[in-house]
Amino acid sequence: MKSLNVLVVDDDVDFAEALTDVLESEGCRVDLCHTGEDAVARFREKDYDLSFMDVQLPKKNGVESFLEIKAMKPDSKVVMMTGFSLESLLKQAE
Repeated sequence: MKSLNVLVVDDDVDFAEALTDVLESEGCRVDLCHTGEDAVARFREKDYDLSFMDVQLPKKNGVESFLEIKAMKPDSKVVMMTGFSLESLLKQAE
């Protein structure tokens, strides 16, 4: 089975590292970043099979980053995550 290239984007460092550990234990190759700007930059440099992105990030939020990534690489698979209910941001992502 092919090892997946995964990007984890979350400003909660502990959560991001825990998710990274779980994914790596399943054989994934994981890159980790903590801002939307970094996520967009990573997508410019590399293709990912799957990404996990927090909705609420500092400066450029996860939805803004997601939309920029989808415009650049429309086939990108991004799972949006949040610990908060941000109805307007989630509607924008849909």
